[in-house]
Amino acid sequence: MPYCPNCHEETSAEWTRCAQCGADLTEGVGAREPGTEEDTQKLVRLATFPSVVEADMIKELLETNGIQTMVRGESDPIAVTSGAAPTELLVLEQDLERAQGLYQAFFAGKPEGTFPEFDE
Repeated sequence: MPYCPNCHEETSAEWTRCAQCGADLTEGVGAREPGTEEDTQKLVRLATFPSVVEADMIKELLETNGIQTMVRGESDPIAVTSGAAPTELLVLEQDLERAQGLYQAFFAGKPEGTFPEFDE
């Protein structure tokens, strides 16, 4: 069964776009099984948050700047972190330094779009 190269969601051989993330599934792109050596990338914690809502805010900032993220943890209906696990924002290890810079610039109060040291 093919998998999306972006989000690793199971796909169909007939699909041209991933139903989960919208990634292009051109011929041969989604054919790898997740967990193969070339797909193995280490996730590291960028920050811990008191609620998923706050983690999602930083997640949006990072993903807008091309950094893939993952939120791990739980919160109850009023957005208070449950006792089960803290809410963590994870990034790929190779993106950690750039993510830390954007995260710190955000909390330093820099207006959106003024992160020239991170523009490529």
